[in-house]
Amino acid sequence: MLKNKKDASDCELLMDNVENTLQDLGNCFEDAFDGKKTKRNVLGSIFKFTKSLTKLTLNTTGCVIKNTPKAVVAVAAVKKDLVTAIEEGMHEHQKQMKENALNEKIAQLKLKR
Repeated sequence: MLKNKKDASDCELLMDNVENTLQDLGNCFEDAFDGKKTKRNVLGSIFKFTKSLTKLTLNTTGCVIKNTPKAVVAVAAVKKDLVTAIEEGMHEHQKQMKENALNEKIAQLKLKR
């Protein structure tokens, strides 16, 4: 359980929510299979689990929405680097092909003499 949620990162908050949700799920199973618990107790633990699962879903969605621009910028930067590398490779290949063609022409001209 996080002590200071205001200073926690998104990942820490999500992991805390996951931990709480799994704990509530465990409590729900314990209550469901405990013969001493009443139906009301079981329904209460199911409701608590559903509530924490909903909270986890909302927090995850918020985190995704919040960090989507960062992800888009990162993907664009990677794409730009990849395209640049491919263009450089193609340029080098074309340069090598022209050089090979010139060397071949030089060799043919030397053979004709």
